[in-house]
Amino acid sequence: MKIQPFFHRESGSLSYLISHQNKAVIIDPVLDYKDGQISTKHVDIILSQVHIQGLEINYVLDTHIHADRLSAAQYVKDQTGAKTVISHRIREVYDQWQQPLALEALSEFDLFVDSTSQLPLGDKTISVIETPGHTPACLTYHIDGHIFVGDTLFRPEKGTARADFPGGSAETLYHSIQSLYNLDDKTQLHLGHDYPPADEPAMVDMPLSVQKELNAMIRPTTSLQEYVDIRLSRDKTLNNPKLLDVAVAFNLTFALPVHQG
Repeated sequence: MKIQPFFHRESGSLSYLISHQNKAVIIDPVLDYKDGQISTKHVDIILSQVHIQGLEINYVLDTHIHADRLSAAQYVKDQTGAKTVISHRIREVYDQWQQPLALEALSEFDLFVDSTSQLPLGDKTISVIETPGHTPACLTYHIDGHIFVGDTLFRPEKGTARADFPGGSAETLYHSIQSLYNLDDKTQLHLGHDYPPADEPAMVDMPLSVQKELNAMIRPTTSLQEYVDIRLSRDKTLNNPKLLDVAVAFNLTFALPVHQG
């Protein structure tokens, strides 16, 4: 199995092209967005590798509805015929944002998955782990000893995702992370975000054991109350992502809102 990360520095986002036996999936592809205009420059780099390597894209997997960048899932589907995959709890997220953002109809995703779902990748299997807390519809994808956690965990010194968006819960996020910590220590954890200095590469992955030993907010011995206090205190200092209204609306409907900026 081959795992290729692609870092989108403008949004601090990591996407992944994962292939095996000429079958492939893309996790969390991102569109470029500036001054109200969408570009496919970054995701086209991934798709060029798909073409060069002669891969068949079966699925495009979003870990959650992102609030800080625009998903390229529909574009990848249009270009490759891949099926779009999202959490079965996506309707909850849509309902929470429908009135505040005057949303159009929820996009017609192809597959709505939960913790019982499995997807094929050649002769390997992609398992779904529900990891709500950052949002109700957050997923981790588990493939052959590798987990792709989206925003749930950041590089160890940065801790975890925020939990103050509508439907978010620090208590729920605590339990989701502790469930990941129950996996084998040798499991390789792949991040969904990193924010390195401009002259440094992104941190992409590390053994799960490193997170368990060094995470600044939550370790296996951290109590629920300790984590909740740390997380909520941190969340009080955070501003909303600058693209929140545009990104959430687009990622739920695959349409730019009329008030985009």
